[in-house]
Amino acid sequence: MIGGLFAFNLLRHQPELLRRIKGYIKVGVLVGSAATVAYFYILVGATMEEGLWSMFDPDMVSIFWDSSAGSIVLVRLFGYASVALSLSILGKVCNHNAWPYSSLSLLVAFFGVASLVYSFSLSGHSMSQAWYYQIIFFIHILIAAWWLGLLFPLWLAVRYAIVEESNIVLENFGKLAAIAVSILLLCGVWMSYELTGWQGLMSSDYGFWLMVKLSLVAAILAIAAYHKLHLVPLILVLGNTRVIQKSILIEKIVASSILAVTAVFTTFVGPPMH
Repeated sequence: MIGGLFAFNLLRHQPELLRRIKGYIKVGVLVGSAATVAYFYILVGATMEEGLWSMFDPDMVSIFWDSSAGSIVLVRLFGYASVALSLSILGKVCNHNAWPYSSLSLLVAFFGVASLVYSFSLSGHSMSQAWYYQIIFFIHILIAAWWLGLLFPLWLAVRYAIVEESNIVLENFGKLAAIAVSILLLCGVWMSYELTGWQGLMSSDYGFWLMVKLSLVAAILAIAAYHKLHLVPLILVLGNTRVIQKSILIEKIVASSILAVTAVFTTFVGPPMH
């Protein structure tokens, strides 16, 4: 969804694709809101361990609602509502501006994105870390959401835009991604060191899942480099974008695997030093 919002900038010269991007973000808002509420009740049920209906036990729901779990629900739903509101006040398209819609919609979207990213610091091992760790963590989440969320808009661009326009979009994305992904990696390496001291990586569950994630990250970086250095320059030569369409889909599958693995070792497994 965060990548979808940035796609308004990247695809601002292709108004016919902006409608599809709006639909993509709306789906993200609906799925994210439903998942946020569902996760809250699953947490309640997992604590009770007395069957499905225990998820709705009023006393336990009240206890969880007064904890950080309730705060996360409120902050995330505020974020999703703000993004939905920003979509409703986009205004008239102007493809000469960096943000092709009204400044008010950009401001509302900013608060929505900030709320969503901030919500990740309200749970897990990040809560006990120093303020500078929180900032690095914030940057890491924001860039990851930007990169992975842009894969579908990029696929739309190479699927529906003409070859010359697709080439321009991918080249512009490649320039930004080279900087953003470098920062993402630096943040990730530093956070891993802070949490583990790079000890017990091969002898703990946390270390195992962290190594799985790093392997997937290495794979997606290799795919991204293959796009930038080989496939993108080849688009104009071949005169079509079918090859890179398939490669972006593979990149999307690997990205989804990274998110799934991250959810596992940040939710169910703690760092060995904590």
